[in-house]
Amino acid sequence: MQDSDGTELSAAERAAFAALTSERDSGALLEERTVRALRRRGLLRVAGHRWFGLRPPYWLTGIAAAAALFVSGVTVGQWLGSHAVAGRLVQAQQQTALQAAATVQRAGSAYVNALTALAEVADSSGDGALDQGREAALATLYAAAYELSQLAPEDPIAVTIRERLAGTELGGRADAAGQLRQVVWF
Repeated sequence: MQDSDGTELSAAERAAFAALTSERDSGALLEERTVRALRRRGLLRVAGHRWFGLRPPYWLTGIAAAAALFVSGVTVGQWLGSHAVAGRLVQAQQQTALQAAATVQRAGSAYVNALTALAEVADSSGDGALDQGREAALATLYAAAYELSQLAPEDPIAVTIRERLAGTELGGRADAAGQLRQVVWF
């Protein structure tokens, strides 16, 4: 065995070196206490980057939680919005159907009132106004029966009126090619 300067050690020196106690492990608790004390005094910093005073695993967890909260908020918002829109569409369709039914009721009442007024008026002028009113009334009746038979094909009254008027001059006329075409006179 040699000394640090390269000289050979004697047997006594070797025995003295062998008698020395070897270094013992101080343990993890002593190391932890020493590191904490050095950090408290500001002599030792935490390794790694800090973001808003948090260690990386915590800020990654925060970002993941924020993303999950955002996505769930968007999903719930879309779900609630779609149900609200669907409800409004159904309500609008029902309202439109009710408005159409009310319009049909008003038009039917106006039609009957106009026919009553036409029947009460005597054709004193002699210019054929009564005949023209009768033709217009029949054409309107035929058009209404046709639309009603399209709306409710199984309704026997609308089908009967349409079939009966189909053979008349108002129900249809043949064009030059001989095909039947609809003519409504007003």
